[in-house]
Order: sequence, then C-alpha cells, then structure tokens
Amino acid sequence: MKETEKYFYSEILPFMKSRYGKKLGKIGLTTHIPCPNEPPCIFCNKDSFIPQTIKGAITVKEQMDQGLPYVKRKYPTDSFIAYFQDNTSTFGGIEFLRSEFLTALSYPEIKILALSTRPDSIYPQLLDMLKEVSAEKEVWLELGLQSVHDETLKSIRRGHDYTCFLNSFKMIRSRTDFLIGVHLIIGLPGEDDEMIYDTFREIGRIRPDYIKIHHLQVIKGTELEKTYLNGGYKPLSMDKYIELFVNAVSYLDPSIVIHRNLSRAHADQLIAPKWGVNAEEFKLKVHDHMKKSGLFQGSRT
Repeated sequence: MKETEKYFYSEILPFMKSRYGKKLGKIGLTTHIPCPNEPPCIFCNKDSFIPQTIKGAITVKEQMDQGLPYVKRKYPTDSFIAYFQDNTSTFGGIEFLRSEFLTALSYPEIKILALSTRPDSIYPQLLDMLKEVSAEKEVWLELGLQSVHDETLKSIRRGHDYTCFLNSFKMIRSRTDFLIGVHLIIGLPGEDDEMIYDTFREIGRIRPDYIKIHHLQVIKGTELEKTYLNGGYKPLSMDKYIELFVNAVSYLDPSIVIHRNLSRAHADQLIAPKWGVNAEEFKLKVHDHMKKSGLFQGSRT
C-alpha cells in the first residue's frame, strides 16, 4: 500500500465501519477470577484494569446494568462489545465462564464478545464452548504476549514462552473463525530497539487480525515500581516511544489492524511516565513523525 495523506496505519474506526458499517462502543467487564500467574508480571496491578464504570458491581448482570447506560451516553451507537478485560478472562471453571459470557451476550446491544487472556489459558474445550455461546455473534480473543523474546518473557515473569503463544495462536486459527488480537509492550526492561523491531517483524509474519500496542507504564503496587524507585528502570520519553512505534509498525502487514497505540493508567495509579497528552494529540504527533520519516505501516514489508 502506498502512503497517502490519509493513511499512516490501519486504525480501529475504519476497520469497524468497513466490517460492521458503523462504530461499536465497548463495555468493560470482569469475571473477578484472579490471574493464575503468581507472582504476577512485574508491571501488573489488577486494579488498574477494572473500569470505573463497573466498580462495586459483582455479577456480570450487575456490571452490564450499571455500565451499559454509561457507555450508551458515551458512544453514539446502538451496538457494543462486551470486553472482559482484567486478569485472565478464560481462566476458571468452564461452566462458570459459559454462564458469565451468556449473560453478557443476552443483551441485544452486545454484538461481539471480546476476551483478554493468556496463551496458557487457551484449550480445545474452551474454544468449543465459545463457539456454542456466541451463536450468531462474533468472538475476539486477545492474547497477552508483550514480546517474542523468551529472555524478556522470563524477566518480566510472564509465566509462558513464545512457543506457548504460537501453539495457542495456531489452535485458535485451526479450530475457530474468531478474530485474534495480540498485546505488545514497547519499552520492556532489557530490550533494545532491534529486539522490539524483531517482535514486530515476527508478529507481521504470523498476521493476527489486530494488535494493541502501548508503552510500559510504572503502576503503583507493582514490582516495576520498586525497580523504578530504586533507579533500575528508566521509562521511555514520549518522543522515543513515537520513534519506536513508527519504526515498529513499518514492519507490519497493512492487514493487521492497530486497535491501540497508547495506554493510560488511572491517574491515581500511574507513577511514570506522565506525558500530559491526550489520545488525539498523541495521534497527531505520530502522524507528524510518519510524514517526516516517510514510514507507514507496511512500508518495510
């Protein structure tokens, strides 16, 4: 694909309008089941994932009844994604998960079931159950990976290696028609620029349907916070992250949709970095860097 003034990388909104004819809103949900990875990843504080709109709501029905009116006001649409975001959304008893997912899907406004999970919590019976409960609705499975380098995965305490991820990825592809997303983090301890680009080259090779990218954030109550306060980790500057992001996506096939290019933890939980920029301002800075560098998604494929 050639660069034009309007194309820099494949974004979520054009993807939604092309696939569904409109923008879809999203409601964040949780099963309240703790992540099986213990001790947790060095950057993880589970409380940073739960949306404020469902704080205090226990059951999925309570979360839907509490959160759906809010997201309806926020998004000018009649179609929504039920997004189980925190911890590991496919970990737990399969009949319990079936009940939770069916509850969310029972609301007519919900068109897609999106599950954020770990590669080591994917198995055939789960995929078969998801096919049953989703019926005419879509399923998006998001696999947390962060890096393809096993030494990095070990150092950040992911609890799985890249082979585990590949096996789960292939299992989903061979057994379902679900859309597969991959989560990646730029700025992990010990990784240089080329290691980051290697990750994106590999992800470009296997071609998930979409990816979510963000910089490493230092969150209160994490192992990374201790390392940061002791001077053992220096967060990326915004300019450096933009440089890395632009170069990284140039190795991705244009068919891979980028659902996220920035993540911002709750203000009361974020330690560093604090860039003081909103999503639209950041996007314009990325576009400006792409214009000046001549790079865009797929330009190096």
